[in-house]
Formats: sequence, C-alpha cells, structure tokens
Amino acid sequence: MSVILSWEIMDKCMFLRSWLQSIVRNLSQLQISLHPTNLNLSEKFSRYIPGAARLCSVMFLYRILAGMSIKTEQDAVQAMKLLQERGAKNVVLSSGELGREKDVMITMGMSETGEVFRIEFPRLEANFVGSGDVFAALLLAWSKKHPGNLQLACEKTVSSLQAILKLTLSSAEALAKGGTPDIGQLELRLIQSKAEIETPPTGIVKSGKLEDI
Repeated sequence: MSVILSWEIMDKCMFLRSWLQSIVRNLSQLQISLHPTNLNLSEKFSRYIPGAARLCSVMFLYRILAGMSIKTEQDAVQAMKLLQERGAKNVVLSSGELGREKDVMITMGMSETGEVFRIEFPRLEANFVGSGDVFAALLLAWSKKHPGNLQLACEKTVSSLQAILKLTLSSAEALAKGGTPDIGQLELRLIQSKAEIETPPTGIVKSGKLEDI
C-alpha cells in the first residue's frame, strides 16, 4: 500500500539502502500509494484517505475512489478536489492520457494549497513492472527533500523514472535482438540508474501550472 522496499536490491546498492532507510526513519507523515492489484478499493482504502499527506495513484484507481469517469484534465482536477475534500492533503495522478496525443503521458497533482499542475513526458512503448512502486518511492524521497513544493517533487520523480525506463527499454531491446522484449528483459535497471536517481536529468519533462500550458 505504501513504498515497497526490496532489501535484496538494496544490499547490492548501498546508496539506495541508506537513502531510503534515512527517509523511513524520519517519516512523520502518511503517504498512500494505490495500485490496480488491490481489490475492493473504494471500501478498503477510503478510510485511509483522511489525513494522508500524499495520495498517489494511477488513473484506474482515481476513477474508483472518486466515483466518476475521468477523461479530461478538468475531470482529473474535479476528482482531485473530491479526494482533498475527503481529507487527503496532496493528491498526485501518476500517469494518464487524458485525451492528449497518444505519444504523450501526463502526471497531474494538486497541492494542499489548491495549486494544480501538470507534467508532460513521452510515452514509452513497453509494459514495465514495478514502475509505480519506483514512482511512489521517488515521490516520497523528493517530497521530504522539498517540503511544500509538490510540483518540484513530482518533476524530479518523473524525470528520474523516465531516465530509468529509457535505459531499461534500451537494454531490453538490445537483449531481444530485434524481437519484442519479454518481462525478464524489461526488469528495471535501478542499480545502473544510480546517477539519474540521485540527480534527475533535465529536459525530459514539460511542467507548469495547469493554466500555463
């Protein structure tokens, strides 16, 4: 339900272990990260929404939790407002199309002050496993680094994640030798992306307040 820590990976990558352990030790706020594998979501998780410092989920679950169809950015904003009315402080939609170009994905967020922002980034044609967990972990880390600036935390989260996914896809395509990469070949290259996790690359995302883009 929250950030998943893989000790096997962290034993091989000490910078991640110390970084995440430090975050967990100092964590004083609740972050809820919801994924489609959880069933009966509306009943099971609605009781955790009040008081959540950050509510982070994909489009599928926002439709369930908000009880409404979400097809446009205006729909997403309305859904985020509903979730804030139920007690969540900061709300983040990790990814969605929202009627835009098919090769563009969007992350949207609403801070506890009511500011709404959107982040555009290129769609990558592959089915990655674990990207939602990485998004949640990065968002938690950058939110602690930049308290009160949800937009910046999301920008750094998306930038690092996109760099990880691009490296993963490039490596997987090389292994597939012209074929379609399988799930094993698409294992996220977290250790190889150490630099991109620590220092998110620039120029990958387009970000701004909703009314500015």
